[in-house]
Amino acid sequence: MEPTIKNIVTIGGGTGSYTVLSGLKNLPDVSLTALVSMSDNGGSTGVLMDELGVLPPGDVRQCLVALSEHSDIVRKLMNYRFNEGTLKGHNFGNIFLAALEKVTGDFGKGVEIASEILKVNGNVIPITNHKAELVVSLLNGKIFEGEDNIQNANLQVGGIKEIFYKNKVLLNEHAKASILKADYVILGPGNYFCSIIPNLIVDGFKEAIIESKAKIILPINLTNKLGHTTDWKVSNYVNDIEKHLGKLVDIILVNNEEPSSLQVEQYKLEEGEGVFIEDDFKDSRVARASLLSHIIFKKTSEDVIPVTRGFIRHDSLKLAECIAKIIEK
Repeated sequence: MEPTIKNIVTIGGGTGSYTVLSGLKNLPDVSLTALVSMSDNGGSTGVLMDELGVLPPGDVRQCLVALSEHSDIVRKLMNYRFNEGTLKGHNFGNIFLAALEKVTGDFGKGVEIASEILKVNGNVIPITNHKAELVVSLLNGKIFEGEDNIQNANLQVGGIKEIFYKNKVLLNEHAKASILKADYVILGPGNYFCSIIPNLIVDGFKEAIIESKAKIILPINLTNKLGHTTDWKVSNYVNDIEKHLGKLVDIILVNNEEPSSLQVEQYKLEEGEGVFIEDDFKDSRVARASLLSHIIFKKTSEDVIPVTRGFIRHDSLKLAECIAKIIEK
């Protein structure tokens, strides 16, 4: 008897989706689709958007690289960042995707062609084909526009009133079809207000997720983000996600492994106190496991835009193993 192929859809952007996909692509009898946030406007991505009028390529590039069956050298090429000359700070993969959008006249079509060239094992789909300018308004009247500004803002000091798009941003039809066909939807992990929530507020997303029969898996972030989710507990993430989804999640993945003293020390230097998430959620939907990577991640010297990189991240293989057990059950 032929094994049943499980359709898994990941939703997020950047490093979080890269980590999940890198592990999941090794699972047998799985068809993967990555739905990617389109609200990024920082770094090399932001410059290309401003100068060329293209959609943001950065998060899509990371997902393509994660799922590429190509050689290590091709993956390194796609992630290569120039550190001198006119192209200093730019990423080759971002330029490549921007050029494909210009050649085809359609970002989604460009991603399809890139997937063929890179021998991508799965599908990478932008959550929307529209320009997605993220806005956060606070209860104290302050407004932050653009993901890069939001990323570096203290949203907690004034309290978030609303997170929305400046213009109408519709769910990509291919993204909708993937959600409706999915057996499992994995939300995150990742930067909560800049990589996860931007997908959930796209017009049509909530309706698609409510209609979908997929089991929703929510891997809880390993740490809080200073000024965004400082002092949040597991329950805060679950309750906020469910409010945006309009339905309950099915499985909540919580790491139960302590980070090393070096990881803790470095993270506190960067992010301050209140960054570690308290596991306060007593619920049968919670699956606890060791999900932590012990690699110490460092900023690269080519990062010309100051950006906070997480020192504490999920281990892609541990995460995939945990998800595989859930699927088998």
